[in-house]
Amino acid sequence: MSLLFPERREIRLAPGGLDAFAHEVPKGRVDVTVVLSNHFARYTTVPPQDGATPEELVALARFQFAKIHGERARGWEVRLSRPGGGARLGCAIDAGLLERLKACFPKGGRARLISVQPWLMAAYNRLRGRIPREGAWLFLAEPGRACLARLAAKGWASVHNVPETDPDLLIERERNRAGGERLPALVLTEQFAP
Repeated sequence: MSLLFPERREIRLAPGGLDAFAHEVPKGRVDVTVVLSNHFARYTTVPPQDGATPEELVALARFQFAKIHGERARGWEVRLSRPGGGARLGCAIDAGLLERLKACFPKGGRARLISVQPWLMAAYNRLRGRIPREGAWLFLAEPGRACLARLAAKGWASVHNVPETDPDLLIERERNRAGGERLPALVLTEQFAP
């Protein structure tokens, strides 16, 4: 019996795995989502801007990335999370990486690349049903890197993607930065497993 719809598969890409990735691409009829390790992603929060178009918000995210990362940010693909009434998450990945991933799925091939997602967004999409109204911390750990995001009642409050892996230290540092803001109690964690 043949399937009417292709199988769906998620492939996680860790540092050092890009060269082997082409050999991991399934050969059958399958729709593939690639989830990128946070080693490949940069994040920023973009505050709401009354009357701004989606293009203007992406330009603001690009400006923020350039301010932090300098000239190398010019070669990055930038995307924003969906609007939700508060700050949005901006994500940037190297455009060359995206092109190399796309090249592993030739036109007319049976396997199709349907999505490339940074791990923070994939984790948020998986965990968002568990996030209470008052928000939560998302702590994503992998060898040599951790990503700590704070979700507030009205969107993304902060995000730090750093080469440290101690959740208590990172959360304490973020508590100090937040000043008198009300902070969530719930910490949701995930480990990156390629």
